[in-house]
Amino acid sequence: MGEEARTNYVYEFTYSSAPGLREIFQCKYVSPSEALKRFEKILALTESPFDFKIVVSDETMAQESSFQVKGGSVEEMLAKFRVFLETSTGYVFCDETEEIVDGTRYDQVKVESLSNYDKMRLIIYASFKHGKFSSLDVAEIYEDTFMEDLPKSTASTYLARMWNSGKGHLERYGNRSGYTYRLKTEASDVQREVRRAEEVLAAIQMRIHD
Repeated sequence: MGEEARTNYVYEFTYSSAPGLREIFQCKYVSPSEALKRFEKILALTESPFDFKIVVSDETMAQESSFQVKGGSVEEMLAKFRVFLETSTGYVFCDETEEIVDGTRYDQVKVESLSNYDKMRLIIYASFKHGKFSSLDVAEIYEDTFMEDLPKSTASTYLARMWNSGKGHLERYGNRSGYTYRLKTEASDVQREVRRAEEVLAAIQMRIHD
C-alpha cells in the first residue's frame, strides 16, 4: 500500500489531559483518516481526557472549521471527532474491518496498518472466548502473537477503553487493584467479531511467521 496523497488540511488539537493541563498537537497535510489515527494515539495516553478542541484548516480554500467537546469517554470523543471530520472535509470513512470481512482483503492486511489498540482487540476476540482474563493475560498473548512489547499498563488502559466503548462486549469484575474481564460470547454481535478477528489474525500471522 503506497503513501496517502498529500492534502491541504492542517489539524490542530487542543486538549486537556488533566485538570488545568492544556496541550496542543498539530499535524499537516494528512488525510482525515490519518488525523483521526493520530488523535486516537494522543487519547490513548490518558484514561480520562477532560475536553478537547479541534480546528481544521483548508489552506487552499482559506476555510477553517472548529469543534469543541467538554467531557466524555475516549470512544465518545473519537466518534464525535470522526463525524466532525466527515462534515467539515467531506471525507467518508470506511470501516476497514467490514471491508476485510466482506471482500478478499485478508491477504492484504498489514500489521503496520493497525494500531496497537486494534491489534489488542483482535487478540481479545480471537483468544479469550472462554472464561475471565486480565491485562497481563492480554499482554502476554499480544507479545507472543505480534512479537512486540505491550506494557501491562497500556493493556489495562486499552481494556478500560474497550469496556467503556458502549458496545457491551466486555464484562468487568474486581476493582482498581486488579480488574478481570469476560468476553460476552453469548451475544450475536460478539460472535460475529470473534469470527472476524480469527480470520484477520490468521491472515496476519501467516505473514508474520513467513
